[in-house]
Amino acid sequence: MGDVFTELVVTRKPGAKEKGQKAGLIGLTILAAFAVLIHPLFLLALAALIIVDYILFPRFNEELEYSYVNGSLDIAAIYSKSSRKELASINLGEAECIAPVTSHHLDGYGITYKTVDYSAGDPEEPAYAAIMGGQESRKVLLQLDEKMLNDLRYRAPGKVFTD
Repeated sequence: MGDVFTELVVTRKPGAKEKGQKAGLIGLTILAAFAVLIHPLFLLALAALIIVDYILFPRFNEELEYSYVNGSLDIAAIYSKSSRKELASINLGEAECIAPVTSHHLDGYGITYKTVDYSAGDPEEPAYAAIMGGQESRKVLLQLDEKMLNDLRYRAPGKVFTD
């Protein structure tokens, strides 16, 4: 009766690391293709690189799915809209504070937390930080919309801030 369910899918922007890896794979594959002209033995290297490209390229097209159900926020990665990997589950009871990364509400928590980035990676879109206490003290970066924030605030009004 009082169940709350919200789902949000965010497309993750590739960073410099991912762009460099993709360009490196393409460059090595082209280099191996030209090397086949020098010696036919390089055909094995070309075949191996094509297989590696086929396996790794879907990882560069990533979406993050946030599913919030009654105090639990599950985060999953969806690669090329075909394969799914569960990344984390955040219990709102263990969260100490959820606020924008630029908020003054996060000032008291210091910088000793391990940071885990589950945001879109876009500097133009505001990211939120969830400070998690308990056994694994960490700061989780999230990309939340207004509906998700309202549902989180409904469950934990003293922990969720939007300033």
